[in-house]
Amino acid sequence: MNEKNVIKSSYLLFIVGMVIFFILGIILKDYSYMIGFAVGFVINVIIFQLIIKMCDAILNMKSSTTMIVLMFVCKGIIYAIGFYIAVKSSYVNIIGVFCGYMLTKLSIYLEGIKHKGGDVK
Repeated sequence: MNEKNVIKSSYLLFIVGMVIFFILGIILKDYSYMIGFAVGFVINVIIFQLIIKMCDAILNMKSSTTMIVLMFVCKGIIYAIGFYIAVKSSYVNIIGVFCGYMLTKLSIYLEGIKHKGGDVK
């Protein structure tokens, strides 16, 4: 399993989630869930790219420990920014942001199940 497969499957899950949140928005007459889901997904893709860079830095041992800790703190700050936007804005729902954060994690689990724990050539 590589990061390209995870990103592809997370885009597919994003489309399915947007349809679900669109239907939920029609039922509740509130589209903030859908906007929050999109905001959460965009932030989650940024975080995933940061995690990839952190893993490369750890494996290559090119970066110092301070840089890796700084990236980890930056990751937490970016997550906090997404929740802050949801709390301060009435157009973005915090539940949608949380569900958007979970997409990459869900796609990693689905890719693991699909490939039964390893890459298929």
